[in-house]
Amino acid sequence: MATRKAAVVTLTHKGQTLEGIHRVVAQMLGRAGCDRCGRLSILQFEFLGDPAPDLTKDGIVAIGELGFGG
Repeated sequence: MATRKAAVVTLTHKGQTLEGIHRVVAQMLGRAGCDRCGRLSILQFEFLGDPAPDLTKDGIVAIGELGFGG
């Protein structure tokens, strides 16, 4: 059975450009998928939100939530 491979990149919210994002995606293609063809099984984007003010004092710059009740 093949081992699942994944590549996760967290980007800063400052200074992002479309060209920079393209470079990052290009670098990750071989890591997350096939090294020869660049095929990915899943390309997932997660947009993190701003943390609550009480969390920023502890150095948290972004927060993501998944599966919590709304």
